[in-house]
Amino acid sequence: MGVVTKMFNKIFWSAVLSALPILMFARSGGSPIRRTGAPIDGGTDCSACHRTFAANADPRGYVRISAVNYTPGKKQTVRVQVFHPEAARWGFQLTARQTRDESLKAGVLAPNDNVQVNCDTTPASNAPCGSDREFATHVVASTRNGASGLATYSVEWTPPEAGTGDVVFYAAGNAADNGATNGGDRIFTTSLRISQAAALARPTVSNESGVALQGFGGGRNIAPGSWIEIFGANLTNVTREWAAWDFAGVNAPKSLEGVGVTVGGRDAFVRFVSPGQVNVQVPDGIGTGPLNVVVTNEAGASANIPMTGVARAPGVLAPGNFNVGGRQLAVALLSDNTTFVARAGEIAGVTSRPARVGETITLYLVGAGATNPAVPAGTVASGTPVLANTTVRFGDAPATVSYAGLAPGAVGLYQFNVVVPNVAAGDVRLAITVDGVAVAQTLTTVVGN
Repeated sequence: MGVVTKMFNKIFWSAVLSALPILMFARSGGSPIRRTGAPIDGGTDCSACHRTFAANADPRGYVRISAVNYTPGKKQTVRVQVFHPEAARWGFQLTARQTRDESLKAGVLAPNDNVQVNCDTTPASNAPCGSDREFATHVVASTRNGASGLATYSVEWTPPEAGTGDVVFYAAGNAADNGATNGGDRIFTTSLRISQAAALARPTVSNESGVALQGFGGGRNIAPGSWIEIFGANLTNVTREWAAWDFAGVNAPKSLEGVGVTVGGRDAFVRFVSPGQVNVQVPDGIGTGPLNVVVTNEAGASANIPMTGVARAPGVLAPGNFNVGGRQLAVALLSDNTTFVARAGEIAGVTSRPARVGETITLYLVGAGATNPAVPAGTVASGTPVLANTTVRFGDAPATVSYAGLAPGAVGLYQFNVVVPNVAAGDVRLAITVDGVAVAQTLTTVVGN
């Protein structure tokens, strides 16, 4: 997933383009400076040379910047993603500026094997740039000739000193067609403003801070592979969810932005962090009975949060917006994967209708426990790891479960494909068990004629 950023000096390359061989005009070694679309730099972006399409003209593509509020002097990785479904080579340019005066650089961008940093100097020079403005861009290898999909560029950034104020990043991305000319390429631009983070303090929690995912029933019992929401204060000074780059292959991260959680003394897998909430997946090997959950950040560790370990704690996806008319509907999808099971129009913002006898609906669970073959907690599921001894009843009628196991491509999410049995039309109580352990929620679904 790389991108040819064939960004040319407009005047020079338009004059000599036809006289040069393909390898000379690809600009795969990096783009000219001041092509991020930053207003202070004249708003120029790579479409100045790649003129087939106006910048941001194709809604199928994008460039995105990923960064969190900064701690002065503390390095973080800033990522630029470029996407277009038809692109086959890639490139980007990124700059960081002080919002109080965007002519001034903000912090320092560092080169690496896939990124070079060019200084805004005459003649042109490479990092270190001193006080001169900086532009990070691709190198030849990171254009990834012929690769399709999504390109991600990672740049280490050292934030400026305290008191600088907000910082704005500007970026341009080139989703190129790999056609060896500057035609047919699509340019995208974006910006991201971040602030100086609040001072970090030791996490503050209470005995009630930990709860199993509330959208799946909540409670204080947790099983290996289930999920915990932790609420408190000073948990961290940034907010973000895990992303693809946080994974090591199929293995989820055990910390995000310096935040970690232990469950029964074992490292959990951290999905989301914010000052007031952290979400984690419970690791394997926690045992059964009382255990403690502890949040740690760079300022120290929280007090213990008591919870209870069990072998299985199955909970069905049934959030608050599916609580309508005095009953809690389970989230159930029909086979088109867009229509939910409910009376038409009774859930705001979604398409719904009652399920029919003989149709297959899909339910989603967490906390259902071990599968065969076993999939370790914190691992992206693949294949068909199934649960043993599952039952689903619509009222008193048993249903056929055609699949009950981990959802492929997800972490810790289970999928039940269930055939609606021959029951009368109307509201029907759902009852689900996994290896003898019943789902504790009181759930309803809707069957029609």
